[in-house]
Amino acid sequence: MLIKTFFVNAFCLILLSASLSAQQGFDLWAVGGFNAAQIAGDGLAGYDKIGFQAGLKLAYPLEDKWELDLEILFAQKGSRASTAQLLMGSRQTTSLDYLELPVYVTYNDWYQESEGYYKVGLHAGLSAGYLFSAKTRNSLVVDQLENFKDFDYSAIIGAFYAFNKRWSVTVRYTNSFIKIYKNENLTTEGLLNFLWTFRADFRF
Repeated sequence: MLIKTFFVNAFCLILLSASLSAQQGFDLWAVGGFNAAQIAGDGLAGYDKIGFQAGLKLAYPLEDKWELDLEILFAQKGSRASTAQLLMGSRQTTSLDYLELPVYVTYNDWYQESEGYYKVGLHAGLSAGYLFSAKTRNSLVVDQLENFKDFDYSAIIGAFYAFNKRWSVTVRYTNSFIKIYKNENLTTEGLLNFLWTFRADFRF
């Protein structure tokens, strides 16, 4: 219940900051795209699970080219049998829906003075996720959905390229650093979320 309250408060904070962004120096972004995901340890390999990612980003400029960023996201993770496995009759898949709260720092570069924006940037940080929906056809965990943990904690690293002051594209890699499944004896690796994110960002 505490984590739910935390995420709700964070969402309200971003919405409130949206109305004050111009006056307080914040930048508000709408973001949307897709994840290519897999789960280490579930018997499937490859980033074959495609899911959505969408939400809001709040950016606060720091000294020089640095920036502090906070996001609130709906993010779909999981795993799916590869195309070759599907052709062989496998239907194994796991769908995990999260409410994500990434916090990270961005280093910006290639400043466009005429329009007042940075062309490229790199970012790194941490993300906390709350699992609110889980479905699976994976025989390893199909009868044990309750063993998926409510929380997922990840490290993130990524980059962006801006076309102009309003539009940019972001590529990000996310790697869980704690197991997302309560049964530690399931495999020697445990279960961990891995995903690549490809999305468009719009600055208000």
